[in-house]
Amino acid sequence: MFRVFFLALALFFSACSDNSIVTIYDKSVLKEDSKCVELIIFPANKTIEETLKAQYSFKENCTLKFEVFTKGRIHCNSNQNSQTKAMGKMPSAYLRMEITKDNQTLYSYYKDIKNEILPLHVEDGFARMKKDLKILR
Repeated sequence: MFRVFFLALALFFSACSDNSIVTIYDKSVLKEDSKCVELIIFPANKTIEETLKAQYSFKENCTLKFEVFTKGRIHCNSNQNSQTKAMGKMPSAYLRMEITKDNQTLYSYYKDIKNEILPLHVEDGFARMKKDLKILR
C-alpha cells in the first residue's frame, strides 16, 4: 500500500510537469519592483515580439533586460544521442528567456521543444516568469 501511494504521487507530479527549467541566479530579482524592462530577442522574431508585447509594456534603455534566445531546426548527429533520437524524444528547438542586469543573468527560464516554437510556448514561459517575478506583474 505504501509503495502504491508513492507510485501514484510520482505519476501525479510527472504528469503535471512542463519540462521547463527555471534557474534563479540572484534571489534579489524576485523582489525587484522596477517597471522599466527592455525586450531583446535573438534572433529577431516578429511573432515572439508581438506575443510578449501583448503580455507586458516593455520600455527602452532600461537596466533590466528581458532577453529571449531561440534555436530551431536542431539536428544532432552524435552517436551518444542515438537512444534519445530513436525514441523520438530529441528536441528540435529551444526557448530561453532571461532577466539580466549589467550583463549578469539574474533569472532564467529554459524549455526544450519537440517541434517549432509557438506563441503558446512563449505565453506559458512568460506566465511562469510573471508568477515568480514582481517586475513582470
